[in-house]
Amino acid sequence: MYRYINLGARLPLHIDGMGSIKQLNMDFSFFTPGQLMDYSPYVENARWASIHTWIFTAFCIGTLLEAYIYSLPYIATTWVKVPIELDALIAVWSPLWLLIGGMTAGPLADRIGRKTTFYVTLSTYVIGAALLIVSSNIIEVLISLAILLFAAGGEYNTILVSTHELFPRKSRSRALFFELNFTNVGGIVATTLALLAISSVTSQKLLLGSTVILVAAVIFLVRLRLPESIMWLEKTGEKGRAENEFKAYYSSITESSNADETRLDRKPHRLFRLVVGGILGWSYTAGFSLGVLAIGPYFFPSLTDYLILVSGIASFGGGFIGLISDRLSRMGMLIYSMVGMIAMTSLFLLTQKLWLTDMLIFWTLFVVLNVFINIFFLTEDTLKSEIWPTEGRGTFTGLVRVISLGGSIPVIFLASALPISLYLWAELGVFAAGIATAISWRLWGVETGMGRSVRMWG
Repeated sequence: MYRYINLGARLPLHIDGMGSIKQLNMDFSFFTPGQLMDYSPYVENARWASIHTWIFTAFCIGTLLEAYIYSLPYIATTWVKVPIELDALIAVWSPLWLLIGGMTAGPLADRIGRKTTFYVTLSTYVIGAALLIVSSNIIEVLISLAILLFAAGGEYNTILVSTHELFPRKSRSRALFFELNFTNVGGIVATTLALLAISSVTSQKLLLGSTVILVAAVIFLVRLRLPESIMWLEKTGEKGRAENEFKAYYSSITESSNADETRLDRKPHRLFRLVVGGILGWSYTAGFSLGVLAIGPYFFPSLTDYLILVSGIASFGGGFIGLISDRLSRMGMLIYSMVGMIAMTSLFLLTQKLWLTDMLIFWTLFVVLNVFINIFFLTEDTLKSEIWPTEGRGTFTGLVRVISLGGSIPVIFLASALPISLYLWAELGVFAAGIATAISWRLWGVETGMGRSVRMWG
């Protein structure tokens, strides 16, 4: 155990099992004799080490799998005869079960821990994938997809929460941006595998379902090497477990800084944070659905597969802004990316006659729009999961995602009755709500980027 020893000067010392004394590169100024210390400041200021690489790898694979599963309902509609009255239900099946999964896993992660919740979602993946492989009718397909999407929503929510608590503060934005950017790869992988197994429905189901089980097994093996969140353990009063986790995973890592920047002069009201996070997430989900997923396939139906592929590649490329995200203002990124989205959508409206006859113009606008949309997505997903106290981060992140995903469902329903000429105008309306919210956060919110400590929220 790390304790203060008064030898004339209050030096942080460690007495190891052999009785030798070593000085640690840690700040114990807040520590009193005979008391278990808080390890969170050290975890947040540690240098990047192999443990962070393992965490990063597991979370990148996890977000890829979430997006892969999100794509499955649209692929599954080709497996069985879908009654026309279920078309609208299929359209919202993914966001519906993702939000249910997130809202369930959020409180669960706050109650039993982040690491244990990951094992629950991984087990649920396997159950859903096995049922998908043997499904034979639309009801069985929908049930198996609901289980998979439920697990994916819970997995994604817990990745958002855990990243803020497990990575050094000077690199947590970069880590989360790249983790979330792998959602663009997931859709590409699902579409590619479906095309490779186009010969039969059975082979598609077997390949897609088996891939989920295989990837879940890989994630499980990697996560055996990962720690529980020390921040969460300390906030829930499990100081002994926090010390054990620290000794097992962090004690050999040096600090890059001993600054403890947790001062927050003003804390925006919790309701304001919920509204901001919910509307920003909604503006991304609804706007992306109205624009990218509808306009291109409507005007160029023969290019649908290529549109999905190019969208994923362009978005993934734009996500490399994550390399400098720790040096950028979160407030600024929200506003500037939304301005770009509005500008590109407006250009789509103003140049419709041109891009309908010149595909080069269309592809240019389409690629740039996807880049801006992805930057906004990475930023708003990072913001809405970092602005909560540690002991409630899972629950509130899940609640914000319920607002954003749930709010997009009626938009998808209502948009199905709109003439295609109004889709882009509706998208502009959604983006207008997004930029108004981003400006509101700039005026009355708190800067959370640029290496700020997530512990400033409590």
